[in-house]
Amino acid sequence: MLKRVIISIFLSISLNANAITLSEFSEKLVASHPYFVQLSLSEKTTLLDQKSSLTSSDWNIKAGASETFTGGEDSSSRLYNDLYSTKYEVSANRKVESSGANVNFKHSLTRNDKDNNASHANLLTFDYVRPLLQNKNGLNDRLASDLASLDLLAKQISLEEQAEAFLASKLSKFIDLALKQEIVNNHKTSLDLSKQQLDLDEEKYDNSLIDKSVLIQQKDSYLKAKQQLLQSSKELIIERKELANLIGSRESEMIVELDLFEVHNLTEINPQSFVKNSRIIQKFDFDKARFQRQLITYENKTMPSVNLNLGLSSLGEDDKYFGSFGNRDYSWNVGVDIAYPLGSRKQLIDVERAEINIDNVDAKKQESEITSVQQINYLLAQVDLLSELVVLYLEQGSLAEEMVIEEQIKFDEARGQKSLVIAAKRNANLASLAYLQAAGTYQKIVIDYKAAIDQLYK
Repeated sequence: MLKRVIISIFLSISLNANAITLSEFSEKLVASHPYFVQLSLSEKTTLLDQKSSLTSSDWNIKAGASETFTGGEDSSSRLYNDLYSTKYEVSANRKVESSGANVNFKHSLTRNDKDNNASHANLLTFDYVRPLLQNKNGLNDRLASDLASLDLLAKQISLEEQAEAFLASKLSKFIDLALKQEIVNNHKTSLDLSKQQLDLDEEKYDNSLIDKSVLIQQKDSYLKAKQQLLQSSKELIIERKELANLIGSRESEMIVELDLFEVHNLTEINPQSFVKNSRIIQKFDFDKARFQRQLITYENKTMPSVNLNLGLSSLGEDDKYFGSFGNRDYSWNVGVDIAYPLGSRKQLIDVERAEINIDNVDAKKQESEITSVQQINYLLAQVDLLSELVVLYLEQGSLAEEMVIEEQIKFDEARGQKSLVIAAKRNANLASLAYLQAAGTYQKIVIDYKAAIDQLYK
């Protein structure tokens, strides 16, 4: 209770009906600032890249037509004089992602017109090629889609980190604005006290109670107080304009409502345990998973290429078009082909490079864990320190206010001087300023701590 009473003495806080709170500013910033729009679009682009990587297994339809002629005067090597061939062909092929196999369906119709005697050939084929060793089960074919999926998850984590860092920086500016509002009030009080002291010294000088040098010195103090208020007021206007522009509001609407002296119950964590699952470390986990996935494919490519080939075909021939769909011959074939590049030097280099990249990510992850733990411990120590400093400043302010009361009583009882009352009020105002600055720093450290433990932006 005493704390609130002293704060009310230190400050003259007028809460505007349209004042904006920290949570309202945060919501408007996230909803309207182009930075967050860019992050959203960047995530959508990564999602499209991931979808694009899956199109390799789509059906590919192909169609074609051709007309050829064979003829001439030398017909000794031919059984005909003239041959007109017309061919129509349509095929469909796709890659089966789960097996790595290639499937191809093909239908062709050929009309041969030999010396005005037409014949039709109707061919239907099916070919199936499946890898048995290299690229078994489509391992290498899925590399791009697997990496795209990892990139999408990593991008989401990265965007959250970027959003949190941006939000933390702007919320700190909001704290600065709230602090600047109170500093302006403090400087107004300081100027008023300087004016009171100047009026008192002018009266004393007129009554020959002080030297002119003392009066000049007090005038200088009064001018410095005016300069101080002018500077802090201009800084307040600049900061209001900056924050209003961030959320698309008018400067007049940037009257901040914030309790700088609010004490936060922060989440207690074990820094070592938290850091292992923090967003900043998850980025390294995704990088490592990416290189590990590449390594699996690179190692697989050092193996021989062994493919199982299956083929089915059906051929119908007739001098009539529709007759070629009947009267068919059937055939099938089964085979295996093997290919192996001697040395596999490129593949072995890729394997070695991927292993080095994995070790490099592990080293960077360990370094980041150490840095993050140190940062969290530092912020926790700062929170504890500022909490204790605020209490000490509160006690100092309490003593300063007691001194004001005592000097006022002595002056009212004609046992003291008006200048001592003003001096006591000045000391109380300075104590209020120190308390304000410590409270503002505490609020900003709380924001940094929440950002460090992934609780500021969700």
